[in-house]
Amino acid sequence: MIRTAFRTRLPALLPLLLGAAHAQLSAPATVARTAGVYPAAAAPGETAWIFGLSGVPAEGKLNVGGQTTEYRLDRPSGWLAFQVPQAAAGGPQTLTLRGAPQTLRLNVLTVPPGTDALVYVRPDAAKTVQAEYTRRLQALTETCAKSCPAEVQSVLRRLSAQPSPALTPLTAPVKGQGVTPGLAARAAVTPAVRAPLINLNTLKATNLTQLLNPVARPPAAPADSICSALAGTVPTAGLPLGQVLTLLELIFAGDLQTDPTWSGHPTQSDAPYRDEKPITVLQKVLQVRPASGKGTTIHILDTATATGDSFVMDGDINYYNQLYGNRPYHGRAVGEIAQAVAPGAQLNYRQVCEKDGSCSTLKTVQALCAVAADARRGGRHVVNLSVGGPNPTRGLELALREVTALGVPVAASYGNRDDCASLVAGDRCNHYPADWTRSFEFGPAVNLASRSLRPTMLFSVAGWDIATRDMATYNRGVGNPGVLTEAPSVQAPGEFWLGGYPYFGTSFAAPVVSGILANWMSCQPGVPLLPLITTPGQAPIAASVVNACP
Repeated sequence: MIRTAFRTRLPALLPLLLGAAHAQLSAPATVARTAGVYPAAAAPGETAWIFGLSGVPAEGKLNVGGQTTEYRLDRPSGWLAFQVPQAAAGGPQTLTLRGAPQTLRLNVLTVPPGTDALVYVRPDAAKTVQAEYTRRLQALTETCAKSCPAEVQSVLRRLSAQPSPALTPLTAPVKGQGVTPGLAARAAVTPAVRAPLINLNTLKATNLTQLLNPVARPPAAPADSICSALAGTVPTAGLPLGQVLTLLELIFAGDLQTDPTWSGHPTQSDAPYRDEKPITVLQKVLQVRPASGKGTTIHILDTATATGDSFVMDGDINYYNQLYGNRPYHGRAVGEIAQAVAPGAQLNYRQVCEKDGSCSTLKTVQALCAVAADARRGGRHVVNLSVGGPNPTRGLELALREVTALGVPVAASYGNRDDCASLVAGDRCNHYPADWTRSFEFGPAVNLASRSLRPTMLFSVAGWDIATRDMATYNRGVGNPGVLTEAPSVQAPGEFWLGGYPYFGTSFAAPVVSGILANWMSCQPGVPLLPLITTPGQAPIAASVVNACP
């Protein structure tokens, strides 16, 4: 799964900071200061600040998730500065400090050093962004000179010295994918015109604190498709990535959104039934009858292309006390499992991760936009994402909204235990896109076994151990007491042998669900309700769903 910064549409999704709406700013105004966090995201070791607090000691300790760190008052700004702990868990973490509201959140960026910033720009704002990029940064630098922490001033000066990013349509073809421009290219040529939420003149009269404390919610903006956006890369050049992401969103409110360029990596853990074919195993544990999935396409967004998979999991894997070295493939194995469940379905491999296991935010969004274009042309489609990460990348969520709104369900791996390694009680162990499963629910609730459930278009798939017939110990959060996790939406077998190697983990449970979805869609309307069944010994997916087609 990708280790990975939304919902509804592009312009409506620019929180200036966690929980704060962006503002229509006209002139400086006197408003009640609301406590918040700057920047919205920061990597371990970087400095972050809490602003708008009063009545707390000038120095002390606070918690980032379950990790403790010290804070001190930055007197020029009045903000409380703290260093993100090196052991902080990735993704959104709660900040706790006596006297502070309980709503403070920081997105901890667990990304490789040197990760750059990815920007998405509304087509009608592209000229403005490129023409005013430097001037807006310089304007904020000037207003920040006396009221901002010195480190923030330095970041603004260095960022404003860079040229504006080159922008290209997000759906331009990417090597290894064959992305179809479709509607996005046409949208880029004939953009809608709208008034900006912020402009250069109002920015010159506004300081950073005012930007972080919006005076009003903006009026509703016209709906946009993420696939119509233009994209570009801003080199961080040693700058703190979280500040770069936050500052660019603030000065181009509503017109520009950001993500790290790195979104994660494939997730794997380490099956009984040695060397048996996946379909044989599934027939034994789920009573799967031969089905076809005919007329459905399963899109595998992973490490594989249509011709091969160069990914190798380096090092020895200890599986049932036997070592297996340098196991090949990830996406190819995922595709073979999906095909075993739905042999009549067409597989479409879209490479979004490199042979070293790093996954590209941009390629993933582009691949989802290509799926959306395919869905608009007709047919039935399923997406498999056996990738994920701790950071909630906004481009990924917007693109998932795009495809699911077209009736395309998505199976995403829940994440494995190693995602939570070294975390302590109070840390939240995140894994996106799987952790968005609840926000993709739809329709009326269904009462099932005294529970009220709603179907979802984004299935968070945990692994079910085919030996113990219970939730697998390799699942995220299992064996990590006190670590907080979102529950999965469904379990599926995730242990198989392919080519003499064991493949196990939530990555390989997800394609079981992808295949079941393909089979269902070949003869049934909509998507099935797949509740989370955790009764030991009971099959995790009902036979009526597994064998829904004749």
